[in-house]
Amino acid sequence: MKESGLTDLSRRVAVALQSTKLPGKQQGASALEYIVLAAAIIIIVGWLATDTTVRTTLVTAFQGLFTDAASGGADGGG
Repeated sequence: MKESGLTDLSRRVAVALQSTKLPGKQQGASALEYIVLAAAIIIIVGWLATDTTVRTTLVTAFQGLFTDAASGGADGGG
């Protein structure tokens, strides 16, 4: 069974956090900071992936970019 990208990302973050070696109480504080940061990134990426307005804007921007690249930038805008 193939894992989703977010599941794989969260698993990698968890492994990285467990392998981090810091002295004493600092290890717990840093681990918590990384978990909060990872959770925020996952939420933002998840929101961006499901928001149709953002998705439409990105698709349009990349289509325009690839169209310009394919035409060699010959539209004269510059």
